[in-house]
Amino acid sequence: MKIKEIFEKPIDRKIEEVIKVTQIEESVVHDEISEYIVTDTIKDYFVDILKAYSEAPSSPHEGIGIWISGFFGSGKSSFAKILGYILEGRNILNEDVRNLFKNQANDKKIADFLDYVKAKIPTKSIIFDVSMDRGVRSGADRITEIMYKVLLRELDYAEDFDIAKLEQDLEEENKLNSFNELYEKEYSKPWTKGRKRASAINEASRILHLMDDRTYNQPDSWSRSLVRSGDTIGRADITPNKFAELAFELMGRRGKNKGLVFVVDEVGQYVSRSVDKMLDLQAIIQAIGVESRNRVSNKRASAPTWMIVTSQEKLNEVVSALDDRRIELARLKDRFPIEIDLAPADIAEVASKRVLTKKAAIVPQLNKMFQDNQHRLNQCTSLEHTSRTSEIQRDEFINLYPYLPFHIDLCIDIMSGIRLLPGAKRHIGGSNRTIIKQAQQMLINPRVKLADEEVGMIVTFDKVYDLIEDNLSSEKQRDIISIKERFSDNNIVIKVAKAICLLEFVKDLPRTTKNIAAVLYPNIGAESCLSEVEEAVKNLERAQFIKLSDDGYKLLTVQEKNWDIKRNELSPKPADRNKIRVEIMEGLFGDSKATHINYKGLRTFKITYVLDGKNIGDRGDIEVGLLITDDADEFNACCEEKKRDSRHESNKNKIFWIVSQNEEIHRLIEELYRSDKMIRLHERLASCGQLSAEEHKCFSEEKIRKDKVQRGLRKQLEDAAYSGATIFRGIKKDVSAEGRDFFESVKKLFDSLIPELFPKFTLGAKRLSGKEAQNILTAVNLSGLPPIFYEGKDGYGLISKQGNQFVVNTNAEITQEIMRYIRDKHAYGEKLTGKLLENHFGGIGYGWERDVLRLVLATLFRAGVIEIGYQGKRYKSYDDHVGREAIINNNAFKVSTFTPREKTISLQHIRDACINYEAITGREVDAEENTIEQALKELANGRKEDLLSLNAMTQAHDLPCKEFVNDILKTMTQLQENTSDDCVKF
Repeated sequence: MKIKEIFEKPIDRKIEEVIKVTQIEESVVHDEISEYIVTDTIKDYFVDILKAYSEAPSSPHEGIGIWISGFFGSGKSSFAKILGYILEGRNILNEDVRNLFKNQANDKKIADFLDYVKAKIPTKSIIFDVSMDRGVRSGADRITEIMYKVLLRELDYAEDFDIAKLEQDLEEENKLNSFNELYEKEYSKPWTKGRKRASAINEASRILHLMDDRTYNQPDSWSRSLVRSGDTIGRADITPNKFAELAFELMGRRGKNKGLVFVVDEVGQYVSRSVDKMLDLQAIIQAIGVESRNRVSNKRASAPTWMIVTSQEKLNEVVSALDDRRIELARLKDRFPIEIDLAPADIAEVASKRVLTKKAAIVPQLNKMFQDNQHRLNQCTSLEHTSRTSEIQRDEFINLYPYLPFHIDLCIDIMSGIRLLPGAKRHIGGSNRTIIKQAQQMLINPRVKLADEEVGMIVTFDKVYDLIEDNLSSEKQRDIISIKERFSDNNIVIKVAKAICLLEFVKDLPRTTKNIAAVLYPNIGAESCLSEVEEAVKNLERAQFIKLSDDGYKLLTVQEKNWDIKRNELSPKPADRNKIRVEIMEGLFGDSKATHINYKGLRTFKITYVLDGKNIGDRGDIEVGLLITDDADEFNACCEEKKRDSRHESNKNKIFWIVSQNEEIHRLIEELYRSDKMIRLHERLASCGQLSAEEHKCFSEEKIRKDKVQRGLRKQLEDAAYSGATIFRGIKKDVSAEGRDFFESVKKLFDSLIPELFPKFTLGAKRLSGKEAQNILTAVNLSGLPPIFYEGKDGYGLISKQGNQFVVNTNAEITQEIMRYIRDKHAYGEKLTGKLLENHFGGIGYGWERDVLRLVLATLFRAGVIEIGYQGKRYKSYDDHVGREAIINNNAFKVSTFTPREKTISLQHIRDACINYEAITGREVDAEENTIEQALKELANGRKEDLLSLNAMTQAHDLPCKEFVNDILKTMTQLQENTSDDCVKF
């Protein structure tokens, strides 16, 4: 089925594009009213106004103004014109316009109010466009003068103020008919024609002389009375107060005492930039209000005079823009108590009812089409980064098809934006009529002729462009023609360019690829065209027809094209290319996700990448050599070379990561160089304010371009690294096989390499708090330490239980590993500092953290297996505070030396010492060298006092045992000076 077959009304019928308040041709006005769409909101507005109008005669007040505002094309002129017609109740083609409007509104309140106005408030409406009416003499005319001139014309007075004053005076004296008859007799033409002649004043002066030669004793008496100092006077002799009086008086003479309504179109535009004109509007509405209240209150008038005006801006916006204290907004609001603001919300409804109403039999088919494709349709046409609603509901879809609901608002903004272009036609705009006309033309215009397409096709914005391109600037049209010539075989590129061109007029919708794809979605049920749009954008960017700005992609202006010509003359040298490549690679491989690998939650390994002989970041635990090749052939050759190299013993722990560049990387490097160079060239001029507005805009947008290119280059190099390969001990691995993206691959790659680089890592890999070394050096005994010290899954087995005693297990695997290294180095006469030990056991093969090493060394120190050298002294006892600090304090640890104890005590010695002590004293002692030493010295010291008196006694009496007692006393004294190992062995 063709689209043209689904509409209820003929799609090729004549539709007027613009409503003009001055259009009085009855057939045209009849069509305007009979096709006027009265939405619920508009109904409410009419009810409010008709209610106020009906109540005013019985409750007179000064608020007789109605301010109708709305963006250009919101329908405010239509609203105001129809309001004027139905208040007066004119006959159009022998039909009362009120009845015609009642049928359209279909609202009882509106019908009742109109009937009341017809019966009780006979009205005359004077409708005119203040900016176009033939009563306007010049742009400096005040509203008061314009309204007075229109009033004179409508009541069949002369439009010249002086002649009109003469007519009014003669009419008051009942002499006007005589004047008219005498004029026609003298000049053979009616006065209504003669008063428009340039000689009218002189001719009228002669007629006055003929009528009353005593008052006007000369034929030029009256004409000379109008001249003072050579200037004609009287043309500006109309004040707001005088006008208000005359409006009632003249209506009483010639208007049958009807109520008077002025409908003045485009008042807001006329006064918006002139404080004097706005002050005059303030004065005239105030004068009419005061005069209306006084006359109606005193029964000298049946109804007030109303003033209905239209404006693109709200009243407060017009006043605020002028910013003059003489304009009193509060008082103006009192005079304009009714403010109607016509928003664009109703335009979609109006367009659907005027043009897009569907046949009843078609609705179920459209409903099914929508239900079958609702999810995909909303997904493919959703707009991003905007407050605009793009979600499509069923009823909206059916009513507006082949448009989508959000298309209407976008078209309004586009047409309004085009209207602001220099030299644009005044009637161009987002009006009801313009959108209605566009909807009709979208169907029948030979350029697009969507009506001939199958049902399912949607309006796309390249078609909107084709429809309205004549309204665009010649520069924009030339750009699209150039793009057509360049990409004659790539239709999607041309469509994207057209969509970008139009969306530049929409200020709150960024021109992202997703939003461009949304307005180019072609057919219900089709897949998204996002990927095609993205490729088209790349082609247009490369061809330098568009660029990315703050608001998204845009066509280049002449100045921007000149900027790009200068930019394209810049070309990077090999050194420049390498510098850019290195900077981006440093950013990529310097990312913490690439440099810090948490291995099984046990330790974070730091990776150092080496590029062109320089480290990326500080030196870490694992070193990776990065190699960048220019193309695929060089990549393959490099892989083979590094596979051979990595098999050598000297390279067994080296990892090579090989990355191949592509054409896009080379192009982006060149683009980044150009952006950076252009920014540097213009930075100083910009800081000094020496750039033109266009140049400064290009300068700002170049910064945005640089950022985009930089991100694009990083992404390309990231993809290249992800597609690269690693070589380790002769084995090549594809990085992409390790994970779903670059950083996941990095993590999994090193998870597999760490066990090979650090085979003994698991021996020391335990979760530590960092306080374990201090714990064992300060504990009273070895029985209450953390689990890490004992046997078990979470422990090193550094302490074991022998009998009832806890002793240091110097045979634990980790202690043996460390002691073996210390003994070997000591045997070769090498001094081992904490830093050297840390480097060895923290490096390749082990990967242990410092806290692991300090814990084991502290345990060995307490066991008396090692001694510490710090600040020129040797420390053997863990009780020594300085000795403990040499392990606990990081700085002290790094410079302290650790060596094996020359004389060591075996576990058997300690066990025997404990047994002997218990046999002598009956008390137990902990199985530790220092504890045994301290206990033995305390015991010897206690016995020494007794031995001194016993020795004196045996010596005095020369007893046989005197030598034995003396020997024991010497032994007890010597014990106080013995080392701990001597005490244990004693």
